[in-house]
Amino acid sequence: MEETLKIAIIGDYNFAYNSHNATNLALQHAENVLEQPINYYWLNERECCEENLDYTENYDGIIIAPGPYRQPFYFKAIIQNLMQKNIPVLGTGECFRVMVENYFDQIGVDIKAEKVISENLISGNQFTNIQLEKFSDEFSKIYLNRPGFEFSSSRYSILPQYSELLSKDFEIGARNQFFDPEILKSKNHDFFMITMFCPQIISTHDMPHPIFIYFVKSMRRIADLKMENQD
Repeated sequence: MEETLKIAIIGDYNFAYNSHNATNLALQHAENVLEQPINYYWLNERECCEENLDYTENYDGIIIAPGPYRQPFYFKAIIQNLMQKNIPVLGTGECFRVMVENYFDQIGVDIKAEKVISENLISGNQFTNIQLEKFSDEFSKIYLNRPGFEFSSSRYSILPQYSELLSKDFEIGARNQFFDPEILKSKNHDFFMITMFCPQIISTHDMPHPIFIYFVKSMRRIADLKMENQD
């Protein structure tokens, strides 16, 4: 039997949010299909940022929950910290904008003077259908047996020139029908991936979402490597 993987989900869990419940369920779907025991725990973002910067040492993987966030100002520091850690990270939804703004701020773009990324173009806690297009080779394989439609409560528009700049340090896994990046995967990290859409929303027991399968498999691979290095 596989060792149990421990996952921290960063965000203020709210049972009234479909995306929060769906995150739990998507992990259960992946657990069943992969026969990989998983324990997951929701962590408050303030605690992660202010009280316990070394919380990652207790987990095999981190999920940044989709919004809405009660205290969104903490997520910039959380993302900066996670980018420096050797731990798989999967973020979905609202954190996409935080990561994009943080990236351009770090490479010297004045994000206050230049509108790199828009505000959320979807009002309220609603979901809209988006179509994934222009897959990278890696994500073409991941979506091989699945149609490229997703649901999102976060849609941000990125100016084209900045969208292209992202490709220096991120693999653009797919774009939407508006040509904005929907999947970003860091080229400088073992596994750090953010999706603008919420893949967990359409995950089911019979068809777990391939991104959650990919995430759990990556956690297992990295955990195995760590154990080998300790022996």
